[in-house]
Amino acid sequence: MSLSNADLIKNTLFSKLGSEQSQSDELEDRWLELEEIVGIDLLDSFLSHHRTSLIAAKARGSLHEEYRSIIGEFVGGPFPFLDQVIRSAKNFMRIWDCDFQDAASVRPLNALWRVSYDEWIPPLLGYLNQPVPGLTEAEFLGLLERITMQNWVRRLGRTARLTVYFKLISAIRAKKVAEEVNAIFIAHANNDEFINLLGGEVYGKPFDAAVLLRLEEASQDDSVTKTYSGRLTIEHILPQALKDAYWTDRFSAETHGLWLHRLGNLAMLCGSKNYKAQYFDFDRKKKIYLDRDKKVSFDLTKEICTLSEWSEEALKARQERLIVLAQTMWSIG
Repeated sequence: MSLSNADLIKNTLFSKLGSEQSQSDELEDRWLELEEIVGIDLLDSFLSHHRTSLIAAKARGSLHEEYRSIIGEFVGGPFPFLDQVIRSAKNFMRIWDCDFQDAASVRPLNALWRVSYDEWIPPLLGYLNQPVPGLTEAEFLGLLERITMQNWVRRLGRTARLTVYFKLISAIRAKKVAEEVNAIFIAHANNDEFINLLGGEVYGKPFDAAVLLRLEEASQDDSVTKTYSGRLTIEHILPQALKDAYWTDRFSAETHGLWLHRLGNLAMLCGSKNYKAQYFDFDRKKKIYLDRDKKVSFDLTKEICTLSEWSEEALKARQERLIVLAQTMWSIG
């Protein structure tokens, strides 16, 4: 069997003992402690994120080769290095397990886990390993979520996304103050472009469900932290085809095309996509929404059921309210 990067890094540590082979048992115990904290299946992933939290740059070689250089430059040999790695591993598992106490930290972290990439882990790990004075965990997590969501919705390429993360890591390691770290977030934000994109067609984009779930959380009281599992469906309130007179009386083909895939017309439901609401009139849809609400409750969906009808005016009003909520949630500066 070929050795994993973790195995090769472990071998490098043992080779650094030199004439101190009597300490090999202690080193083995320390490595086993690391494996117990993270788990063997996650070990390579953790070591990759930890490496990036130390070196704010793309990898130039294999993971074990890069660690050979890091270990060689580490003052004090393998034991102080392992002490640092074990501290970092504990913080990594806090991220992995969402082990934070208050909603102001848990909500943005849950939102980050919904993003289609995990490049945000190293800067968060760097912060937890070396907190920035004057910047709380909740504040840093909130800013990290904001910039990550902005860049995801803006469809930035990987290099552009990594730029802000690497700058954050470098600032943290250089012991920059809170104002300087905040300035990095502000410099890389583009609030207007982000909100304009959210105001357009959202359905079918990689981030559609993540945006709706986060807006759902933001509409709730701060003391409430819900988690959502299982299959979730994005429902078009104004249906994708105008097959019922209720809809043709209220929406022209032009207005239907304009509003169909925008936030104001989208709602979350539990269960599979192929359900019985589909093209029914608004009253019948509301009954189905309320039935689904018994399984998983979405406040933003429940609010729709308090309306007497779904007109263009009602749709516009909900669109405006959700965009204001999005501005509050994700604007920076």
